[in-house]
Amino acid sequence: MKNVAITVLFLMISTSCSGVKMITPNRKLAEKVDTSKLYKQPFLQKMNEVKEKFRQGRADVALKELTSMKEEGLSTAERSTRKNLIGVINFSKKNYESASKNFEEALALSKEDPGLESQVYLNLGSAYYKMNQNEKALATLSMAEYHNLQDNEAKKYHQLYALLSQQLGKKEQSLTALIRSLEDKKSIGDLKSEARYTQAEELFFKLTLTERSRLLEDFDSEKNLAVPYLAYKEAEIAFKENNKQKVQDYSTWIEKRYGDNSEIMNLMKNLGIRSENDNVKIDLRYIGIALPLSGDRKSLGERALSGIDVALEELAQDPTKKYRVEMKDTQGSAATAAFAVKDLIEVNNVSAVIGGLTPNSATKEYLEAKKHGVLFISLSPVFLPKEEKNHLLIEVPASIESQVNHLFSPKMIAKLGSRPAIIYPKNELGEAYANEFWRRSKKQNLDVTGLISYDRNATDFREPVKNILGIKFTREREEELAIVNDIANLEKNKSIKRIQNLQPQIDFDWVFVPALPKEVVQILPNFNYFDAFNLNYVGVPSWRSELMTNEGYRYGNVFFMDESLGTNETAFTQKFSAKFNKQPKFVETISYDSLKIVSTIIEAEPSMSTRQDLDLALAKKTSIQGESGLWKLDEDIWMKDMATFKIKRDGVEAL
Repeated sequence: MKNVAITVLFLMISTSCSGVKMITPNRKLAEKVDTSKLYKQPFLQKMNEVKEKFRQGRADVALKELTSMKEEGLSTAERSTRKNLIGVINFSKKNYESASKNFEEALALSKEDPGLESQVYLNLGSAYYKMNQNEKALATLSMAEYHNLQDNEAKKYHQLYALLSQQLGKKEQSLTALIRSLEDKKSIGDLKSEARYTQAEELFFKLTLTERSRLLEDFDSEKNLAVPYLAYKEAEIAFKENNKQKVQDYSTWIEKRYGDNSEIMNLMKNLGIRSENDNVKIDLRYIGIALPLSGDRKSLGERALSGIDVALEELAQDPTKKYRVEMKDTQGSAATAAFAVKDLIEVNNVSAVIGGLTPNSATKEYLEAKKHGVLFISLSPVFLPKEEKNHLLIEVPASIESQVNHLFSPKMIAKLGSRPAIIYPKNELGEAYANEFWRRSKKQNLDVTGLISYDRNATDFREPVKNILGIKFTREREEELAIVNDIANLEKNKSIKRIQNLQPQIDFDWVFVPALPKEVVQILPNFNYFDAFNLNYVGVPSWRSELMTNEGYRYGNVFFMDESLGTNETAFTQKFSAKFNKQPKFVETISYDSLKIVSTIIEAEPSMSTRQDLDLALAKKTSIQGESGLWKLDEDIWMKDMATFKIKRDGVEAL
């Protein structure tokens, strides 16, 4: 935990004197002070020279120049700045007692410059923290006016304040500081990807209802996205408790203060629709199905229908449970599919919709179902950010979130390492994987060492591989390249072996490659070409293919994630074979599973009579078992259990 505060002191290293750079206009200063008159130009120039030497790693030289400076002729603010910088350098050398002494002296001289004074308070608090004087550190920070700090300084101030408050058992102070440290987050996706937000939410809901309400009111005038999002979470809890008045109260409070935030307002709009669904009566066993029964995708739709047909026959064996289905032809068009879902909900009043046979169609169909607060069972992954999904979406094939959740599980991190990298295609699928990969790595504080995209239409994949291996001829490696080339020239007559100009910089433990097998077999050989051997690669379910089985083992340690498919014949495969004289494939299996999942949910609480009943029942469930796997509810979305496999010379091995 101690290393959290080490970076706090960077603020006086990376910026010029507080008198040089004015406080940003959006900061509300306690005092309006023209600090430019406090510092003379020769002094500023000298400080910049000293800081540059410090940045270059010449701390002793910088410190010597500062200590040898005469104070005669310096203004009070200049003397404070000098003492502060001496403290910063001593702090970097872990001379915390000397650093704190200089910060204390700087503080006594800093009153003329509010920005400098706040910086010194922050630095002094950091020094006390490093000396295990936590109460003194928190008291020091409490005297600082954080509004006078620049954005990056204020963020570090709040992080340290939160840490100290938590260690001293001051839970509300810690939570307030944590929330303020999230002030720079402008989207819900960015907010939720921060581990600090997860910590803030946990602390928030440990407070009493009165304490939570008071805290939200304390932020009444601050435009901090974490505040309305926490209020939305409160409204969501009220919805699950069927407290419509409380949902309305939170909605009014949020709209009054954050009505210009479209993300928050969309969340509240959807929650309002779901809240009104308590008036929408439904026949639980009346299911809507949207499939392409004409057009280019007709054969695919018919295959899906055959799986559903087997499920219907099974359900019909119990005469007390009369399931009906309403079919709509999507004609292979995403736009038509969305209208089909709309009709199924508004005209036919079905309880749930099965559809989304292709990814593009799945996204549009789900968004339409979401508008009405209706359960949607998707036969394809839905390419939307995690924040736009909820428990009313079940993706039967493993979603991107399910795959990345498995990828970053403790078991996988323990096996592969904590320094991941990713090479992904520049398309909708690749971007979806990359975004979730980045979000999850940030949340778990993992060090992503490479995030490289490639053009799917390319025929040469050396460039993205060179990028991730750090062997592009960047300025930082020009001198190394020159030396290597000199050696190569001396040896060029001794060997005809290809000479690799720069050795790869392997600063990652494994590479995630969410690409199709035909692209993978062109990408991975380039790592060996650039002398990066026996690396760890992790792929996606499509890697369970003949091409990867035949070629994958040649490239290193090649793993992929997929659903744990049983090899034994099941009741479904037997019934399907008897009915259609052939074995079911993937599409038939997930289609069968989709209707079985719906029936499992319904029969668990057959007394449900409204859309809201079904909504709340799903929100309270923790898991759903299907033919193709197990889903668990995590952060209000359904995650499918995954397994890991390794491609070996003699085939695929389950780990």
